Amino acid sequence: MSTQSFTSVAIGVVGQYNQAGKLLVGAYRSGLQRAVNRTNARYVQFLNTRSMPLVTDAVKASLIDTQQQLAGFVETGLAGGADRADQAIDLLSGGVKGGIERLADTAQRVEAAFDTRAITTAGSLSMPVAQVSLEIANRVVAGTQRLSARAAGAPSIEVIEADVVEVVAAAPRAAKKAVRRVKARA
Repeated sequence: MSTQSFTSVAIGVVGQYNQAGKLLVGAYRSGLQRAVNRTNARYVQFLNTRSMPLVTDAVKASLIDTQQQLAGFVETGLAGGADRADQAIDLLSGGVKGGIERLADTAQRVEAAFDTRAITTAGSLSMPVAQVSLEIANRVVAGTQRLSARAAGAPSIEVIEADVVEVVAAAPRAAKKAVRRVKARA
């Protein structure tokens, strides 16, 4: 197992939330497709099971075709929004990742200029909290994957709320433990 830096953990957290966002957009797309398909099927069933005066088979076929075209326009418009959301997620996570990398480079230059390790020490003291944040992000991605599978039509979804609560509850303990270690060294 390699040693992780605060920067690599922060970038990992950003990457996990990027993936979670992409999965949510994918779940939205899947749910949208399922809704459009169900709407089309119900409309066809409604028209075919009803006996309506003055509505011939040709009129029914025309109504079904018109409804499917309308549903296609709606689906295309909403899918365009999902595409823009994907682009926004990529742009945002790329910007945050770049900012983290620039900040880490600047911190290294400052440490080299002043011949100090204060920033690196502060980063290592923050590692327990950063690791907890990464674990929470991992759990968010796992939950989002299950949600995405559910939206795609999978039969069940597992609830992970208890796991997330356990990880969040561990964060203050990890931070206190790090502070105790620093005080012991001083």
